[in-house]
Amino acid sequence: MCLSKVYIKEKVDESIVVGEAARIIDNGVAVEVYTLFGEQKILKGYSIKEVDLMKNSVVLDTEEE
Repeated sequence: MCLSKVYIKEKVDESIVVGEAARIIDNGVAVEVYTLFGEQKILKGYSIKEVDLMKNSVVLDTEEE
């Protein structure tokens, strides 16, 4: 089983939002991130910018750019 780290792209750096995401849904308004244990984090105003399956990482960015 592969779990991914979810990062928010900042102007300077990237910061980890969820260390072990099992499911990610981009519903057009927000990105919903779920852990293996069912914990949920909703990130309004963000969208998926990049998914790197080799590094098991997902980068989110604001839609304002």
